[in-house]
Amino acid sequence: MNNLFNLARNGLSVAQAAIRVTGDNLTNGMSANYSRRSLIIGELGGMSTGQGFFGYGARAGGVERAYDAFANTQLRDSLSSYASFTGRMEQLADIDNMLADEADNVSVSLGKLFKDMATLSGDPADGPARAAVFTSLDVLAGRYNASAKRLSGLEKSTNSQIERSTKEINSFTEQLAQVNKQLERLQGNGAPPADLLDQRDELLERLSEHLGITVTEDHTSGRVSVTLSDGRPLVSEGTAYKLQTSPSDADPGKVIVSYVDANGKASPLDENAITKGRLGGLFKFRNEDLIVARQDLDQIAFMMAHRMNEQNRAGFTPDGTPGDDLFSLPDIKAIANAKNQGTGKLDQVRVTNFEKVKSENYEITFNDPDWAVKGADGRTIPLEPGPRDTLKFDGIEIKVPLAGAVKPGDTFTLNPMAGAAEGIKCKMASAQDFAASDNAADGPGNNKNLEEMLKIQDEALIGNDTLSAAYASLAGKIGESAREVRSYATSAENDLRTKYDTKQALSGVNMDEEYINLDMFRQYYNGNAQLLKTATAMFDALLAIR
Repeated sequence: MNNLFNLARNGLSVAQAAIRVTGDNLTNGMSANYSRRSLIIGELGGMSTGQGFFGYGARAGGVERAYDAFANTQLRDSLSSYASFTGRMEQLADIDNMLADEADNVSVSLGKLFKDMATLSGDPADGPARAAVFTSLDVLAGRYNASAKRLSGLEKSTNSQIERSTKEINSFTEQLAQVNKQLERLQGNGAPPADLLDQRDELLERLSEHLGITVTEDHTSGRVSVTLSDGRPLVSEGTAYKLQTSPSDADPGKVIVSYVDANGKASPLDENAITKGRLGGLFKFRNEDLIVARQDLDQIAFMMAHRMNEQNRAGFTPDGTPGDDLFSLPDIKAIANAKNQGTGKLDQVRVTNFEKVKSENYEITFNDPDWAVKGADGRTIPLEPGPRDTLKFDGIEIKVPLAGAVKPGDTFTLNPMAGAAEGIKCKMASAQDFAASDNAADGPGNNKNLEEMLKIQDEALIGNDTLSAAYASLAGKIGESAREVRSYATSAENDLRTKYDTKQALSGVNMDEEYINLDMFRQYYNGNAQLLKTATAMFDALLAIR
């Protein structure tokens, strides 16, 4: 009789535990990072008798958390890839929309200028026609300015997002380190708490949105170690290693991210090696897409301004005065590295042959007593013969400071065309400054120099491209990149959805199944309650015999 009571009591206890676990699943089932729990029901044991083996009933052997390490790793990797493409696409789409705006872009304004010049060519003395050319020159310069400022705004936006992403990474690694500490304190008390493990996995997923990571898990304690792709630790046991942002030494307008080691020493991350996560996408955009857009746009503005200035100087205004520049460009200046020991500057840069100038970032270094110049790809740039205080190469001339003002190892970064689009201005004070004539004596009716100016639209000024073709090429490159990244993002989204569904199938809550389990365990509880009722009735019957 006592055994029946024990069977019923144990069964009720197990049924209550099972209903509680099922209820936990139902109430948390809508949480994306909740892992399904299952009660492990086992046999309590029993004893062998002459009539056979009789069991002692059931027992709750623990609560199992549905978890698959491989599925979680796959999901994190997929999430990192998707975040990389979307982070890059958000910024890239802005440039693509700007360049592809058929109603208002540099190419449209350039075409309008040449159209107005062609109208003026019919009557160079026509006042309204001259005014139209003057207006078109100013509008074109303004269009360059607006486009370049939009690119500068994107650079600032990218810097801000890099800083924000870095702060998020530091927050997640610190929280993971705290979770590791809690799991360490609870080690030895049985299985790690399921809620802490869920919190751990959520933090790992959120971290992987910003950065590609490698995770090593201690399956006994539930603690994790997190490393960068190059093996440096981000989380090790209860310690979190920080990332920090700062202005680049070579370019104060560029925010870089550095890894801070256990000794507090910061070393810049290799941005080319960070290919996953939102941070990887932002680096990719800034180091490739944005550079292409800015350098190409600056090159078009630079070459157009110099060529048109050259042609206008070859002509004469209506009053017989030699023509002057149509456009002004900002002064060319080199950026001194923040770690330079000297105070010298390279701010006297002159264009000697605009046709030879390149839109390229040069590194200029003082190696006492000589100077060395390297291109963006690290190649050595040969210097033309000249005075020791002058560097001549690729169509430019730079006055360099004397030793003392600069120290050995001091470096400078220079792009002769940088800022051309953002700083270009219409230099003409009035419409009468346009030099249409090729002869001072012929008066305002001569259009020979204007005809030469019109030929500029067909000249190959940028490689084999005309100005319009160069702009179309830029728009095409950015458009192709945008389409490619958008396609990759779509594929990555589909892969992410598949990986998420796989994880959910393994560890997520299926409400229909839980409803079935709830009904099953309710019946299980009722069955054990009925057993208890039966045992009680039998006991009462025995008492009644007396």
